[in-house]
Amino acid sequence: MNTWTLVSFIGFTLLVAIISYIATKKEDLNSNDGYFLGGRSLTGISIGFSILLTNWSAEQLIGLNGQGYSVGLSNMGWAVTSALGFVLLACVFLPFFLKKGITTIPDYIEERFGSVARNFIAWVILINMAAVALPTVLYAGALGLSRIFNVASLFHISEDAALIASIVFITVIGGIYAIFGGLKAVVISDTVNGIGFFIGSILILFLGLQALGNGDSFLGVKELITKDPQMLNAVSSPKVNVPFAAIFTGMLLINIFFSCTNQVIIQRAFGAKSVAEGQKGVLFAGVIKIVSILILIVPGIIAFHLYGSEGIKADEAYPLLVNRLLPASLVGFFGAILFGAIISTFNSTINSCSTIFAVNIYKPLKGGNISSIEDIKAGKIFGTGLAIFAAICAPYIKSAPQGLYMFMQEFNALFTVPILLMVVIGMFWKKASAKSTIPGMVTYMVLYLFFKFGYTGWDLNFLHKTAIYFVAGLTVSVILTHLYPAANKEEKEKQVPVNIENWKHLRLGSIITIVLMVMTYAIASPIGIVAPWEEIPANLAKILIAGIVITFALNTIVKKISKALNNKTEAHAPSEAKRS
Repeated sequence: MNTWTLVSFIGFTLLVAIISYIATKKEDLNSNDGYFLGGRSLTGISIGFSILLTNWSAEQLIGLNGQGYSVGLSNMGWAVTSALGFVLLACVFLPFFLKKGITTIPDYIEERFGSVARNFIAWVILINMAAVALPTVLYAGALGLSRIFNVASLFHISEDAALIASIVFITVIGGIYAIFGGLKAVVISDTVNGIGFFIGSILILFLGLQALGNGDSFLGVKELITKDPQMLNAVSSPKVNVPFAAIFTGMLLINIFFSCTNQVIIQRAFGAKSVAEGQKGVLFAGVIKIVSILILIVPGIIAFHLYGSEGIKADEAYPLLVNRLLPASLVGFFGAILFGAIISTFNSTINSCSTIFAVNIYKPLKGGNISSIEDIKAGKIFGTGLAIFAAICAPYIKSAPQGLYMFMQEFNALFTVPILLMVVIGMFWKKASAKSTIPGMVTYMVLYLFFKFGYTGWDLNFLHKTAIYFVAGLTVSVILTHLYPAANKEEKEKQVPVNIENWKHLRLGSIITIVLMVMTYAIASPIGIVAPWEEIPANLAKILIAGIVITFALNTIVKKISKALNNKTEAHAPSEAKRS
């Protein structure tokens, strides 16, 4: 590592820390809203960037590019179809939650189903974060940093020792941000890192295309498309570990959970100054998530073409690109960007877990009669312990057979989909109770564990199984709700903490996001770029024109339907008033 590498790494990292400190030094971090929700003052752009950087950590940058290296674009559904989840968050879940004035998902569960359900869901979330999410983030980040900076050779230690040293480094720095700065510090650092992340990731893409084209990036694009074109086929590729049909089953469920009910993600939207700002932020995140395959998967495919003959592991592809393609003076800068993305996800997860523990477990345990300062202190202590536990578990992710990203998604399905199940039942089945909902969740988890570790002869992708378990759990809950309906409960009026008026361009923004998602799949298919080189320009023109036409048609249709429904509601209103 030369001097410029070290200076650029330390310089950019310090810049982010200083900006975060200056932006938050006057913030009230002794109240729950101030510490956990950034004072409910976040704007759309900061929410969008924070969501993206929270998600775009090393397990995405390294893990998804590793998937690109091994199977190509056939795995892009994890990024692309999450946009549909963000549309649902903007249109349905976010307005619903903000009107309730909640801080955490367990808050809503308690209000809807009582304290037993709240405790159950809170511990499911915390166990998932501690055993799966945080260790995966730490391992992926440590792998990236240790490979990019050649930590083993730099300090003359083994690769395993370099990995552990990197894990400790990330844990300490990320913990300081999350535990002492609160959500506002996390969001500010996310926004600054987001700018650097875009610049650095696009630079790696450009340099990769140049290397593929022997110095000419246009020739690199042509080589990428024409050499082994099936690597760019997201619809009918022969190289898959997630079948295309799975985007309509388990992947859809996991992405809806991730976008709409994952505390780590939606806590940023909960901190919005208004519903409209939150909607702008999440739709912005949804659009960029679609485009993000250019930096999250395509570089992995470039690495396949450049280094596929070297026999490297899939998760080593992206760090190898950075190490070999960037000039030494920029390696430190990119390392700082990657480090920022790592601690963004790490500290965001710690902050969210601390929020859940403090608000939903510790405070009720104390009878609710504690000050905000004591509540926050308990959250900080829990966050510290959680960070240490995750650091101890992280090295074991190395043994994951299909790579770190698939490990994370497979075990996420066990813990996250049942949470989505409970939230959906709570929102749409008014007669449901904890006694009818928890058995549905348990049914899902028992089926998942049985067919994962018990009977293993069922040859079906885990995402299809996930959808089947979800339907089984939902069926159990609906039947029990029908047999044992809950008594009608009068809802207490709550003071809404923010302006709940929808963004005026919500409908058009949502339609554009969905159409762009479909267009992306059309492009990455035989009717798009997986075709003879000379046919591709015409294919892309057809897809673009079709996308524009469909967008305007859908916008007109949805506008007319909304107007008709509003007129119908207004027509019924006087007669209802008269009857009463």
